[in-house]
Amino acid sequence: MIQINDFKLNELIDLSFLREIQERFAVATGMTAFITDADGKNITAESNPSSFCMNLKKSVAITSKCKNCHKNGGLDAMTAGCGKVYCCHAGIYEVAAPIVVNGKFLGSFIAGQVLTEAPTSSSSRYAIELGMQAGEYANEVSGLDVVPEGKLKAYADLLYSMAELISSKAYNEYLRRFSEDSGSGFDDTVSLVAKLSEVENLVEINSNTLEKLRNEFSQLENVAEKTVSEVKATKDTVKLIQDIAMNTRILGFNAYIEAARAKEYGKSFGVITEEIRGFADKSKDSADKIEEAMGSISGYTGQIDKRVKNTEKLLSDCVKNIEKFSMILNSIISQNGKN
Repeated sequence: MIQINDFKLNELIDLSFLREIQERFAVATGMTAFITDADGKNITAESNPSSFCMNLKKSVAITSKCKNCHKNGGLDAMTAGCGKVYCCHAGIYEVAAPIVVNGKFLGSFIAGQVLTEAPTSSSSRYAIELGMQAGEYANEVSGLDVVPEGKLKAYADLLYSMAELISSKAYNEYLRRFSEDSGSGFDDTVSLVAKLSEVENLVEINSNTLEKLRNEFSQLENVAEKTVSEVKATKDTVKLIQDIAMNTRILGFNAYIEAARAKEYGKSFGVITEEIRGFADKSKDSADKIEEAMGSISGYTGQIDKRVKNTEKLLSDCVKNIEKFSMILNSIISQNGKN
């Protein structure tokens, strides 16, 4: 059974149709227009290309940067749900819209190679990027059209609508080929593809949920390690208090003996008393540390409880999606059995 991943954009839609669409857009707006595949490579020749960009693309390094701009522009536009305006590495503005078929990004409709304002002193950073002097850069881009930002955004929305038209045409061609491959009617194919698409979405959702689950367990592990560390510190402090208590008892016993011997000459008893006070102070400090450590343990315990609850919710979501996934698969199997 064929899948959308088996196709490239130019395998689902005739290049002459794509060239006609982009040519109409270029004539209507006066901008350069072209269409790329999912990797940012042109699949159509540019309509109304600017000499500035054509000269730049003669450089291998610049060509690579342009390709990345075109690829990322389309992907970013897909997440934005509209045509995207962006400024490339050369300070030139373009608009991009994704071409998506059955949830699969197959390419971008790109137009532009214009400025939104005349070159200014701030343009020098683009000159540096291109290895030019500021004056040379300004002279080179002077031949480009200047399109106000508001108008450029309107062009971006128009471009997005045209990209949707291309996407729709490519999707219908995909459905036609899918129905031929499966031997089913067109309506059955639409239903089957929709279900398979939903299955793919559920798989992606589950994948993201499991990744979140992994992160939650990682956080839980870190909290547990901190808790163990705090407990260990508390045990060490308790041992110190026990040692102090033992020494205090010994000093107390010695003080009793010295007091008995010295009678009215109890100077050494005073020294011992000061030592006992010192140990008492240490005991108080240790007790304070215990209180602080126990407070930290209480906080970490609360975090563990929260993490566990988050984990339980994520697992519950996974189970629900798996159950829905199972129902869809059973429906598909049942439908194929009837055919």
